[in-house]
Amino acid sequence: MDTADLDLLAELFVPSGQLVVLAAGRERPLATFKGPGTDGIGIIPTVMREVYKSTMHSVTTHAAAIDGDRADGTAYCVAYHVAASEAGDVLETLGVRYRDEFVRTSDGWRFEQRFVTRLWTHVAPASRAPLTIDLAIAARR
Repeated sequence: MDTADLDLLAELFVPSGQLVVLAAGRERPLATFKGPGTDGIGIIPTVMREVYKSTMHSVTTHAAAIDGDRADGTAYCVAYHVAASEAGDVLETLGVRYRDEFVRTSDGWRFEQRFVTRLWTHVAPASRAPLTIDLAIAARR
């Protein structure tokens, strides 16, 4: 997602794969994207590239249970999105839980379905202030 590499993203899913976006406590999905093309799952990084100046997804705590050629998994993510606004850059930070259904293909494991649940969000001004280490190094020069 962060590189908006649509070809690589397409390789992660089976052709009929889908990504379902959910919100905690909400029964109906916010959106469902089917297939890897730019009118399916590929629309997400395409739009992200258009609306955000930068993004970074830190994905952790992977767990999977394999049953033959199928597997179920869970992972967690803290995602950072920097967007421009009239008042200056804003940082959108969100916690995400992924629940995945994988299938083994001749090319390896692929997502059949990925359920993305937004657990929480925080939006704040994005600081461009120098880091403490930057100031300490500058003081020594």
